[in-house]
Amino acid sequence: YHIIKRMMMKRTKHNGFTLIETIIYIALLTLIIGSGVVAGFYVIDSSEKEKANINAIAEAAFLMRKIDWALNGADSIDVSAPTILKVTRGGLSIWVHAPSDRALISKDGGTSWTELTGDWTKITDLTFQDIPAAPPKPAGVTAKFKADGKDFEMTKYLRK
Repeated sequence: YHIIKRMMMKRTKHNGFTLIETIIYIALLTLIIGSGVVAGFYVIDSSEKEKANINAIAEAAFLMRKIDWALNGADSIDVSAPTILKVTRGGLSIWVHAPSDRALISKDGGTSWTELTGDWTKITDLTFQDIPAAPPKPAGVTAKFKADGKDFEMTKYLRK
């Protein structure tokens, strides 16, 4: 009887996986696939944040160029209201301000406004500060604002 039992044991081969091995392989495969999905979402999310950051910087740079343009060749400036810049040059009156989430400019003394910034970027806390002339430095203006929460500042001195 023992001889037959030994022969039967030698003939028995394990074909396939045991239940424990199968569970371990499924768990490892789930972990690998889950990590890949999480990494993919992270890449996509960081790409969207970077696009928003680049857009905010571009909008801020455009606004600073428009303020610089308004101040070029200015005959006089008025920042009696710190949120509105009034520039007079060659008989033209140019106003810049941001009453809500967009920066606006007007060439006719504030009756007709044109938006300087788009829907994607919020411009907040736009303020202007007069810099009085102190020889040898000429008079100037400092503009400060936030574009999507990022601080921006520029100073322009008036030269004739």
